[in-house]
Amino acid sequence: MIRYYCSGFDVNNAFGHGLGDMFQTELRDTKSIVYIPGNPEKIEKTKTKYIPDFTNHFQNVGIEFDEVHLLTPDSTREEAKKLITNASFIMLMGGDPFKQKELCEQLGILEELKKFDGIMVGFSAGAMLMSKYIIVTPCSEEYPDFHIEEGLNFDEISIYPHNNTSEDIYPDTLVVGDETYQKADLIRVAKEYGEFYLLQDNDTDISLIKSSNGNIEFYIENNGKIWKVSDEVRLVSLNQRKMLS
Repeated sequence: MIRYYCSGFDVNNAFGHGLGDMFQTELRDTKSIVYIPGNPEKIEKTKTKYIPDFTNHFQNVGIEFDEVHLLTPDSTREEAKKLITNASFIMLMGGDPFKQKELCEQLGILEELKKFDGIMVGFSAGAMLMSKYIIVTPCSEEYPDFHIEEGLNFDEISIYPHNNTSEDIYPDTLVVGDETYQKADLIRVAKEYGEFYLLQDNDTDISLIKSSNGNIEFYIENNGKIWKVSDEVRLVSLNQRKMLS
């Protein structure tokens, strides 16, 4: 089984930079793709914007699925389990990982996801749900407190997306848009819950982690960076990284 933990993507070319080539090599077939939303309350926008956008991104790299499915709160448990079992590709979309987890629990598909043997990609919230722990530190008005829950724990690793800095040394305080990350908060979580990874996405600066049958690999494009948080925050060693292109 192959899983990709992703922070974000190039909105103009999500599967470029070599990622589409990897999918082409790994896909056993293109019979169906199943999308699992990160914002179950925004199903209409997911249908009318996000899925058509991703369909175009797949087509840009020569991939077209025979069937495209979206799980929603209105899906039945039986239908959801069947779609997951028969899928060629599963995408856990961005949004709210806690709501995404609730949807999966509601549809009774957690075990099916854990047993899935195709390609699975998690973007942002989706990568957090795939993690050992879903980690949120106090960083904004939307997230004023620590909020940590168990994820699906596919690979004994945890991901924290969107930690974007151009520096090679992680700053004590990092401001990203309307969010502020404190290095001390990140280290506090690591000391209590174990080490985890920070992923960066910034226009075309891409970073992701791939798990192939338990083998963990790190991929970056352009100035993308991956940090490991333990008792410090440090860049993953360059000799462990592989360029996407």
